[in-house]
Amino acid sequence: MKNSRFVSRASTGVAFTALGLFLSTACGDSTSDEGATPSGSAGTTTTGSLQPGAAGASSNGSAGGTNEGAPIVVALDPERDTTVPVNLAETGAVACGGGGDFCVGSNPTCCIAAGTGGGGMNDNTFSCAASTADCPANTVSSASCASQLSCDTGQVCCRVANGAPGAGGPGGGNNGTTSTCEASCAAGAAQLCVDDAECGAGNVCNNNNVCAPPPCTADSCGAGEVCCRGMGGGGAAAPACAVPEADGLCPAGRLEVCTDATTCPADNTCSPLFGGGFGNGGGGALVCTPPPCTPTSCATGEVCCVGGAVGGNPTCAAASDTGECNGNSRLVCITDAECAPSAGTACLLAPNGGGSLSCRVPPPPPASDAGVVDVADAG
Repeated sequence: MKNSRFVSRASTGVAFTALGLFLSTACGDSTSDEGATPSGSAGTTTTGSLQPGAAGASSNGSAGGTNEGAPIVVALDPERDTTVPVNLAETGAVACGGGGDFCVGSNPTCCIAAGTGGGGMNDNTFSCAASTADCPANTVSSASCASQLSCDTGQVCCRVANGAPGAGGPGGGNNGTTSTCEASCAAGAAQLCVDDAECGAGNVCNNNNVCAPPPCTADSCGAGEVCCRGMGGGGAAAPACAVPEADGLCPAGRLEVCTDATTCPADNTCSPLFGGGFGNGGGGALVCTPPPCTPTSCATGEVCCVGGAVGGNPTCAAASDTGECNGNSRLVCITDAECAPSAGTACLLAPNGGGSLSCRVPPPPPASDAGVVDVADAG
């Protein structure tokens, strides 16, 4: 859940009194700017810089332009807690480029354009524009808002994947996104936020600044549902209520959140997932953990898998049509013979030597020493 707001909405070029925060820098300059803090005023130091629409820069914060932005004054709530640093996102400013820069004022839209240097995200360039339509032709993602604070009264900030229904943004068909102010978010769109109040009843503003249901607990789901660990990257998604499968287990191989082993299937323990917590409000939540399987301990139609969707504990899972583990999970093994269903693999430990033996693609052989003559052999 998010902290309550301490800062009022950003101005759109209107000058304010000493209670305001005055910033003016070139777009792409990653140097922090400090608001003046005269005695008795609400000004305070802030990180990042407000960028009203100057030249683009690399997304790693390095300078990419020399244009000086017009001065921007952000109004601060005189009742705010002056010991808390100003969060520019809580003024309605749109973060741009990942280097502490923001788009505000008459150019509130952040435009991200693909670079050409082959360096991935750090090659991307960004700039500020009046609207998505004013972004450069090679823009792949744009954001005209970051939360309800960036929008007019009665609107919310909605983010859609480009190419999705209702996207209407640049770069259709790629992996970019478009964020715009709307009366309400269409199905499949994410509502962006800075605190719970703008998300409506039953939802919270999660750690990804997206309105979503709160993470469930072992006893918070309705009748006929269980609280299951979210999928994706070691539990990064928040636990959510789900209808169990016929065997009473969470769907898709997900693990059930628990408080003790009495709520888990027989022979399971209630243990931390990989010794840690969930990335989205889990806070070290415990999950029902089956005992480690072996290559011969699973039921007919199942295989013993590790990694991927089933996690780091060897777990029985439905076998594929070819007798392999589904997804990016690997067969647990004792000998190379058990790796036969996974062509080109051998029974190996992880490169760092930890974990269970599993069917892995062997590392390439060492580089050839052709042309090097051993002195002893040379006689």
